[in-house]
Amino acid sequence: MSESESKAVVYKPPARPTITTPSIILYGNMQKGAPINWRTHLATSLASYPVAILDPTRDDWDNSWIESPTFPKFREQIEWEMDYANVADVIVFQFAPGTDAPVSLLELGLYVGSEMTRGKVVVCCLEGYTKRGNVQMVCERYGVEVVESLEGLVDVVVGRLRGL
Repeated sequence: MSESESKAVVYKPPARPTITTPSIILYGNMQKGAPINWRTHLATSLASYPVAILDPTRDDWDNSWIESPTFPKFREQIEWEMDYANVADVIVFQFAPGTDAPVSLLELGLYVGSEMTRGKVVVCCLEGYTKRGNVQMVCERYGVEVVESLEGLVDVVVGRLRGL
């Protein structure tokens, strides 16, 4: 299926669409130079499903932006992520070797423990991720499924979408 024929639609900040279809939001580390971009792989795998894919990756992100609540672009980004996590039907996390992903760990803790998002979280934690044991134990505590491959992640997300 070509990108133009895809039923899945990817939304990124700063766009703030009204979501009317089943939706997923993507959290996890960005692997520079990874052989597979997990976000693109997941989006491509979901092309035949009418799903809104909420990808916080901001194409115009500028590393000179100040990470402070008083800096408008930073505030806009973080509010987008938190707002759409509450809208999403499935909250997807991916942890892979190459970075500790401290912000993604913070977000995982926030969403697995929240009544508003409980039951929505799915985690892919690849072998070699440095904080894998921490992720596994937090997920075990809150009854969150952890898969160990991108294909496993695709299968779980598809199953969740079919169940909506």
